[in-house]
Amino acid sequence: MNKEKKPNDARNAEARLEAEEREVAREAERAAAELEQIEGELARARKEIETLKDKYMRLLADFDNYRKRMQAEVEAARKEGEIGAIRAILPVLDDLERALEHAGAKPETIAEGVRAVHQGFQRILSGLGVEPVPGEGEPFDPGVHEAIGVVEGDEDEKVAQVYQKGYRYGEQLIRPARVAVTKKKEAGGGK
Repeated sequence: MNKEKKPNDARNAEARLEAEEREVAREAERAAAELEQIEGELARARKEIETLKDKYMRLLADFDNYRKRMQAEVEAARKEGEIGAIRAILPVLDDLERALEHAGAKPETIAEGVRAVHQGFQRILSGLGVEPVPGEGEPFDPGVHEAIGVVEGDEDEKVAQVYQKGYRYGEQLIRPARVAVTKKKEAGGGK
């Protein structure tokens, strides 16, 4: 029996070995198919990365061009505004020069010339949208007035005197008015 068992054992071992080889071959085929699938996905991912990188680089270049264009436009608008303001005030310089030319002939006309220049300058500022801040007799507003003194008065917190006019451009304050503010007199005050 021993002799018969050996050939059967050998056949069984050989069958097991063939089955294992077939299983290993199937596993190898599955691994190869999986590897091929992964390599395909990797190639697609690399292609997508290149596409996205290209889009990113184009977007970055577009943004840089936009930023440069906006800087140039802002600078051009600033210069245009400055040139407009300079053109607007040049007539004041012309008026001052004419006043100085005529001042030698009649010194008493200086005040008249200065008054005319002042009025012209106020018209120019008004034309540019610059308006004075309300002054004497108006309620004190810390948003547009800078109190530099206090004086006694009939009411509290009224502008008594303007030392330096304030101006605003639309809703924006350019310079606050420097003013003296009233403080109500104390009744029957004993000083």
